[in-house]
Amino acid sequence: LGGLRSVLSSYWPAFLIAAAQVAVMFAVAHFGVGLDPDHPVGLLAFMLLISAAFLAVLQMFNVLLGVAVGRVASLAFLMVQIVASGGIYPVPTTAKPAQILHPWDPMSYAVTGMRQMISGGIDGRFWTAVAVLGGIFVVSLAISAWGARRNRQYSMVQLFPPIQV
Repeated sequence: LGGLRSVLSSYWPAFLIAAAQVAVMFAVAHFGVGLDPDHPVGLLAFMLLISAAFLAVLQMFNVLLGVAVGRVASLAFLMVQIVASGGIYPVPTTAKPAQILHPWDPMSYAVTGMRQMISGGIDGRFWTAVAVLGGIFVVSLAISAWGARRNRQYSMVQLFPPIQV
């Protein structure tokens, strides 16, 4: 429980910043660009879920790999997701590896859910997207809590490092 508490204490401030970014992005898209989603409140809520899930994944990378390597892993993860999600180009026009990764790509579910909130016609794909992103959120936080708990336990070598001359 201590690991989860420490993970959540660093997670919430970042999530509040992400929530502010969601509000600004929604306002710009709606009032600046003129996007008129069929389900504006649902779109806002889904965007918050997307932010929560991906923020938890980034935190998990940082806890497990350390901040420097975690940031590099996060960037690599983001690049792969952008290509495989089908958000920029239709999936059939992308390279074969991206087509193979598409069903496993969390961003694919984010794109699908946002499209349905914007254009309407909500079906099972939306609820699948909610379940997948919710699951990613919970699993990432659980792994982060485990990693934080593991990182707080010191070995004798860490407490008394060998002296090198």
